[in-house]
Amino acid sequence: MKKSLCLVSLVVALAGCELRKSSPVAPTDSGRSTTHSTAAGYPNNGPALVAYIAAKYPERLAGGISRDERIQNMQFLRDRIIEAGKCGGMDLGWNLKRGGPDVSNDFIVERRDGADYGHDIAFDYDNPDHPLQLYWGDGSFPFYREYPGSTCG
Repeated sequence: MKKSLCLVSLVVALAGCELRKSSPVAPTDSGRSTTHSTAAGYPNNGPALVAYIAAKYPERLAGGISRDERIQNMQFLRDRIIEAGKCGGMDLGWNLKRGGPDVSNDFIVERRDGADYGHDIAFDYDNPDHPLQLYWGDGSFPFYREYPGSTCG
């Protein structure tokens, strides 16, 4: 409880700053609709999307795990974010690190209005000792790769 209050306090304090990052606690408008979910119940904007996935898979946010477990959890969450976003009407895909061939674990690409936008989706992902925190942040140099498919159900 004490850690949660500290995190909420930090988010509230940072919300007044000119940060380009957002969290499920304090979402920002990144050019998407302010509607948080579609008729099918899937979010259609980044902050709502990461909050939806974090709430749906809390066991994948665990800290105190091995590096390999963190990577597996991050890849799982990344793919669920892409799938749910696509179901919500967003055009999301994998990001190719430095243009490829490796796929980023914690960075995805959104295609919107003919342009590609990169989004960092996890804070301190490389630290498996601490719980993973998903968020929707703006990033640089996206390299879009089509996600191989998703089913909305």
